[in-house]
Amino acid sequence: MRQQLLHLSERLRASFWVIPALMMIAAIILAQAFLAIDQRWDIHHIPGLSWLRLRDPDSARALLSTIAGSTITVAGTVFSITTVALTLASNQFGPRLVRNFIRDRRTQVSLGIFLSTFVYALLVMRGVDARGPDNRQTLVVSFALLLALACIAYLIYFIHNVAQSIQVDNITFQINKEFRSALDAIYPTEECRDPRNHRKDLREVNLGEDCICVPAKSGGYVQRIDRQKLIDWATEHHCSIRMECHPGTFLFHWSCVARVFDPPREIDSKRISDAIQGAITLGPQPTAEQDVIFSVRQLAQIAVRALSPGINDPFTAYTCIDRLIDGIGVILQRPPLPNCFYDDEETLRLVTSELDFADVLAAALDEIREYGRDSGVVMRHLLNSLNALAELCTQREDRHAMKFLIQRLMEDCANSVDDKFDNTALQKQLSAMRKNLS
Repeated sequence: MRQQLLHLSERLRASFWVIPALMMIAAIILAQAFLAIDQRWDIHHIPGLSWLRLRDPDSARALLSTIAGSTITVAGTVFSITTVALTLASNQFGPRLVRNFIRDRRTQVSLGIFLSTFVYALLVMRGVDARGPDNRQTLVVSFALLLALACIAYLIYFIHNVAQSIQVDNITFQINKEFRSALDAIYPTEECRDPRNHRKDLREVNLGEDCICVPAKSGGYVQRIDRQKLIDWATEHHCSIRMECHPGTFLFHWSCVARVFDPPREIDSKRISDAIQGAITLGPQPTAEQDVIFSVRQLAQIAVRALSPGINDPFTAYTCIDRLIDGIGVILQRPPLPNCFYDDEETLRLVTSELDFADVLAAALDEIREYGRDSGVVMRHLLNSLNALAELCTQREDRHAMKFLIQRLMEDCANSVDDKFDNTALQKQLSAMRKNLS
């Protein structure tokens, strides 16, 4: 249930309309509440608030009309600026970055404050009756003025936020922040690790021969896998499940997502498939909810675009490399992800397909290495960062992945870097890395 709520929260945050819709609903409630309060009590009789009173209902309606017209006009301007920012982000940094701008709470609140003020002014203007002998509108109109002042402040703040959000340093910082949050959720510390779960070489895990294959219910990206739900189901039916996919995997509609070993005979295969498929959430695009590679590819995409001949911006590539190495360093300092999950009786119930350090390293640097191999300065910066990362490699599998990457980098430097000074400096860095790893 908790994972379902987190997934729903992730989907709602990626929707551009949720916060503005909630703010407009709040404006409707406040308009009706303030109209009722004004009709019941004379707020201007409170000492010190007599200056708030509007004696002429026509003046109140004119003021509310002005507020409504101006706020909806500015809301259109805000929407236009947002569209331009999304277009610039998509063209310069890649279409994957559009999601980050849509998720920006500050942009959503800025649009919501204008729309909610427009809705509030319309409803209040409708509720002000100029023919009523006891009509009072002190509180309700004063709050409309307060909202109008808030709109002016948010317009300035919105322009500042857009100017900040399209700067590459801020973009990479936000991606790295999401990257680190995903790492904290996916890679638990030693203290938070469940002692029942372990990581094993899957080639040594034997679940038997009696199994059925669970196909994908549709094509799409795996966004979330509810592991606890699968463990509980396997425990209830005295079987074991082996996942053939992980979050971020693209599944074809004929793909096998899992295999159920020793399946329960009292349940038909259709019900078994429905139970397993119900724990797997598919979507049209990957998310950072359980997929650590998602943020890695965002940073790698920015770096690759910066290294393209049309842009040729190595400094942006430097920033992306630094953020990537910083995040990968967190993985090396955490215990490896468990892939074998046991129940309370220490019976193996779930085997998952988890990414290891080599997979993350390849996703982060393969494209950067491919498109930056001709640039000596980019390769030097990459090797400096990797040399710092090599100091954290303490496990044999991690060292093997780093040595494999170093071997590929040596071949790239020998074949692609023509400058003798750069080539000599790169070979020295590579030799130092190999020494650190040995």
